Formats: sequence, C-alpha cells, structure tokens
Amino acid sequence: MAEFPIPEVAAASAAQTNKKGQFGVALEPEAIRICCYALLVGLVAGLVAQALLELIYLFTNIFFYGRFSFAITNPAHNHLGLWELLIPPLGGLLVGVMIYFWEPTLKGHGIPEAMESVLFGHSRMRLRVAILKPLATAFAIGTGGPFGAEGPIIQTGAALGSLLGQSLGLTPYYRRVLLASGAAAGMAATFTAPLAGILVAVELLLFELRARSFIPVALAAAVATGVRIHFVGWAPLFPTPAFKMTGMNELWIFAILGVLMGIVGWIMIRVLGWLEDLFDNLRWKYAAIWSPVIGAVILGVLGHFYPQVLGTSYDTIRDMLNDRLTTGSLIGVSTAKFWALVISLGSGTTGGVFAPSLVVGGGLGAAFAVGMHHLLPTVVSDPAFYALVAMAAVFGGIARAPFTSIVFLFELSHNPNALLPLIVCVMVSDGFVRLFSRDSIMTIKLVKRGLIVLQDYSVPVLMRAKIDQVMRKQFPQFHADEELRTVLEKFVPNDEALMPVVDAAGALIGIVEPHDLLRTEPPDHHFRMRELARQDYVLAYPGELVDLVHRDMMLKNTENVVVVEPQGLRRPIGIARANDILQLRRWLMEEETRESQKTLRETAAKEG
Repeated sequence: MAEFPIPEVAAASAAQTNKKGQFGVALEPEAIRICCYALLVGLVAGLVAQALLELIYLFTNIFFYGRFSFAITNPAHNHLGLWELLIPPLGGLLVGVMIYFWEPTLKGHGIPEAMESVLFGHSRMRLRVAILKPLATAFAIGTGGPFGAEGPIIQTGAALGSLLGQSLGLTPYYRRVLLASGAAAGMAATFTAPLAGILVAVELLLFELRARSFIPVALAAAVATGVRIHFVGWAPLFPTPAFKMTGMNELWIFAILGVLMGIVGWIMIRVLGWLEDLFDNLRWKYAAIWSPVIGAVILGVLGHFYPQVLGTSYDTIRDMLNDRLTTGSLIGVSTAKFWALVISLGSGTTGGVFAPSLVVGGGLGAAFAVGMHHLLPTVVSDPAFYALVAMAAVFGGIARAPFTSIVFLFELSHNPNALLPLIVCVMVSDGFVRLFSRDSIMTIKLVKRGLIVLQDYSVPVLMRAKIDQVMRKQFPQFHADEELRTVLEKFVPNDEALMPVVDAAGALIGIVEPHDLLRTEPPDHHFRMRELARQDYVLAYPGELVDLVHRDMMLKNTENVVVVEPQGLRRPIGIARANDILQLRRWLMEEETRESQKTLRETAAKEG
C-alpha cells in the first residue's frame, strides 16, 4: 500500500451526506436533549456551590467566633489565642470519621475521583458523594483547613451530573458529558469564571473537544455563572489593578519566573505523593480517622504563626494582588501555605488545591519580582502582576491544565495586558513539570492504584483520514456468471485477500476470498461465482472517514471493506481490510520516528 498524506481536517463523505441530509450530520439530534439536561445540571450545581460556600462561612463563624452567622469571614482574624490549635484537629476528626465509616472517596481534593469515574467507572458516581462531599468540605475548611472550595464543588457537581445521567438511563458517554457539565458548573459558580469552568472540564474530565460534549458543558457553565451573579453580582472575586508590562523585554523575566514556578510545582507533586504514601502505610486500626487529625494538628501550629494559611485564604490572595504584604510576609505565608496544603491533603482530609496553589505561587512570584526589581528597576513592573502570573503558573504545572490556568487568571484580572505574560509563564512552568514528572497532582493518586491516566489527547488518526486513502485501488474481481472451474484455471494466488464479485453491469453483488475458491469438492464443478459470493463486508464511499467505516466493521463483525462509486451503479473502485486501516497508526508512528531521528541527526551534525 502506498503512503498517504493525513489531511488536517477531514470532512464527512458526500455520499453519507446525500443519504442522511444535512440535519444531524455534524451534530446528532440527541445532543439537543443532552443540552437540556446540562442546563438543569448547571442550575442545580450553581445552587449547590453557593450553598457550600454559605456552609463554609457558617462553620467558620461557629468554630472560630462562636456565633451562628452566614456572614463572610476569615479564621485568620480570630482572637482565640492558643485555643485555636484545637479547632483544626476537631475538623480533621469529623472528616476522618466520615471517610472511615461512610465514604472513602471523600478523601482528597475531589478531581482525581471524578477522573477515575470517567476513565474507569463508566461515569458512575454515588449519591453519597453528592451529599457527603460538601458537608465534609465545609467541616474541613470551616475548621481552618487550608483548602479551596472549588475541588469539592467540582466533584459534587460531577456527582450530580452522573446521578442524573444514571437516573435517565443515558449511555456512559452522555453520562460523562453530564458529569463534566456538573464539574464545569461547579468551577464557574465558585469564581464567576465560566471559561475556566469549561476548560477544567475539557482538560481534566472530557479529554476531547467535540461539539456534542463541548456545547452542553458550556451551557451548564453559563447557567451556573448566572446563578453566581444572581447571589453576589458581577464583582470579581479577586479585584486587581490594571497591570501593564514595562516592555517586551519583560517577557524574559516572566519566562524565568515560569521555570521557578515549575520547580515549585514539581516539588509540590513529589512531596504530596510522599506524604500520601506515608499516611496510607500507617498500620493503625483506625488510621483513616486519625491521619487527618495528625495533619490538622500540624496545620494548627502553622496557623498559629501564620493565620493567613487557615481557610480558603481568599483575603490573602486579594492582598497579594494589590501589594498589601511585605516581602517577608509573602515568603512566609507562601511557604507556610505550601506545607499546610501538602500535609493536610497528604494526611487524608478533603479540600481543593486551586486556591492554595494561588497563595503559594502568588507570594513567591511577588517576592521574586521585588528581588528582580532591585537588579532591573526599569524592566520589572508591579510585583502584584508577577503574583497574578505566578498563581496561574503553579496551578497550571501541578494540575497539567495550562489553558484552564491562563483563562482563569485572565478572567480574574479582566486585564488584556496580562494575557501574554500568562501564556509565557504558564507554558514554561507546565513544560518544566512535564519534563521531570510523569504524573500531575490530579493523576498521581490514580497511578498508585495501577490505573493508566493520560492527560494529553489528540484527534484520533482514524478521524483524520478518508477511506480512499487506505484502500487498495488495484485488485482482481470476478463476474457473477463465471464458473468456478474457469476462475481456478486462471487464478494466480497473491497477497490479495479480498476480491469483489460483480454482475454484467459491473455492480457489486458480493465478495470472495481465496479460501472460498478452494473449499468446494470437486474443484471442476460448475458452481458460478454468484453462488460463492458472501455478504460479510462493509460498503463504503470515497471521502468517508475511516473512523465511521471502522465502526461499521465492528458492528458487522467483519474485516472486509469494499469502496464503490458514490453515484449510479455500485461499481467497486477499491478494497480494504482491517490490516490496511492499522497501517494508519503505523504510518503515524513512522512519521514521528523519522522526524525524531532527523532532529537527532541534525543536532549531532551541528555538535560535530
């Protein structure tokens, strides 16, 4: 088979369009119904997100201020003195009991469990998750846990979408779409960030960008954002000044910052993985209960010296983005938050990593800018600008979700001048972490369970090629009225395994294979070819996507494909078998290998 180019975009075949018409070709009508379900998921997830935030505020007021109130507050401003050391362990104990006795998947920040459900659980999640995850999160953060609410909200929204899909009897694929819709809605409703919500679903849950999944997810995120705006208005969660670079030379400084944040992200992944192993290997009878308590005790000590690490730290993020902290405070708070996060999460409690990673990156990024400003005062701009960009770089690196990070911080800043530094810094950080770490903070737990999780995705090669690019154009064919005896006299066996049988006008009536010609006894009888012709083949037309043809082959359980003229009689113009389709993958591998070998040769030649 000759080599064939892979087109960048492959359209559906003209023949298939003629058979079905335009309606439903690019997007199946079923997607309309799924979009309606996604709107409902977005509405409910938006309300649940708001309820969870209110519950966190309630528990914060109860535990740190002794009052029953839903007022927005921060545990850092409490006046309990040393008594505050007892509150985080109490929350750790409550969460540990819930994990041990009721639901083990409450442990962690939520997104890995949603990913596992998508990739290995047919997008099924339990009702207990939707009920207990918000409650456990409210206990954890309300008692000072150094987490954000976004991870648990994402898991809760995902559970709501999955449960709706299960109750409606949807296929696993559409359950996944609704699960991702709930996750996107949760993210969007937490931060008034619909685009970030959409992208977190695409990068961490869908692993694809197709209209039948992207549209419902986007609609769910939009509805959830509307719910958020209804309760709190349009004001951004983290208002920032109008940042601006001093010039294009400053991009080099942001690139260096990206390397530093990549190092921080890599360290965070490694330390968290080590701590999870440490606590998971404890052999105590009730280790699942007491491990979160141990982590919370350490958190209480850290929180006593750096109260800013307690709770969601949203106020601290605002301070970093508005130059309200000294350099020493920036470094101290970020370092304390780093250890508070990895120890608390590694010990087995529940909470999101998004907001904590913003604190870690923001403080270190601003401190880096202050130091660089002394060296290059005319090049380095506002330290708060670096805090913003570093926040995105840390989360983008640890979560392997660079586009989510870029868009999220861009939505927060509402500043177009921040876009270019965000792209440079986040992509450098993401690339650095990928070079040194196979896993992300989202997948490391799943990999330990023996699961294979790939966060990269591409358009499958079968969807990028047409059947006429893999078919064999030279092939023998037999007339239906020919006698088998005559065929055997002139038949010369070769590598052809499939031969069409046509009528007097050249139209296809069936196929034969070489073993069909030899299976009858005696070989000199007067059977005609039409009597031997079989129907176990797939009929295809030029221009049809190989992916669609391959699906038909699996449905019909056959390896044979006959390509016929798109108009008029069904005259065969090509044949293909499963092995010919597999050559697509082989061709792609050879292309990548050739490119890699070429690059190595050129590099060696230059060095030589």
